[in-house]
Amino acid sequence: MKIMCVCGMGLGSSLIAKMNVEDILREMGISAEVDNCDLGSVTMHDADLYITTNELAANIPQDFQPKTLVLDNFLSKDSIREKLQSVLNK
Repeated sequence: MKIMCVCGMGLGSSLIAKMNVEDILREMGISAEVDNCDLGSVTMHDADLYITTNELAANIPQDFQPKTLVLDNFLSKDSIREKLQSVLNK
């Protein structure tokens, strides 16, 4: 599984999300490749799941929308864990 964390510039919040997602997946015993990128280059990255914020969700390309998980807070591991579990359990 490949997961791409997406933010406006690809440096700040997406990097924090990447580290938090990796920690959570490790705790869950799930193996995945997690990376981060900026919104402008998201179409160059093929992933099974894209993770972004409410503010950027509307700007994710339509083709990627079904594979996009929208987080309210990249910093809250509890919130990320809850949303990840709901997606991964499907």
